Amino acid sequence: ISAVIGFVILPWNLYDSPVVIVYFLGGLGALLGPLFGVIMVDYWVVRKTKVNVPQLYTEAGDGEYFYHRGVNWRAIGAFIPASAISLVFALVPAFSGISEFSWFSGAAIAALIYFVIARRDFTFREVDGEEIAVPTHH
Repeated sequence: ISAVIGFVILPWNLYDSPVVIVYFLGGLGALLGPLFGVIMVDYWVVRKTKVNVPQLYTEAGDGEYFYHRGVNWRAIGAFIPASAISLVFALVPAFSGISEFSWFSGAAIAALIYFVIARRDFTFREVDGEEIAVPTHH
């Protein structure tokens, strides 16, 4: 996300105006906060720190992390409204008093939304990645 946004706004033009840098960094933080909120709730609360490492590396349609055609729509559903609110906090001058906290507010809003709508109707398994590990050669 950061790379695409950075390329779209042509970072070499950022040096022309310090105001642009402030808006860019505020907007970037406003987008990364909700992403962090969704990831943290999914890992710590929903999955209770259980990760199936081999399933992280499969493209099988029935994989644990494949979701619906490869997209976790519930995570997207939490990310979009939280990002919109967080961007408003970061970029609208009327919210200049709280703009420095847009990352935190976006993370909290996304975490709350994802906590409410996350799928909990299946059992998560913790499987280490030893079976797919590649031996090191020194």
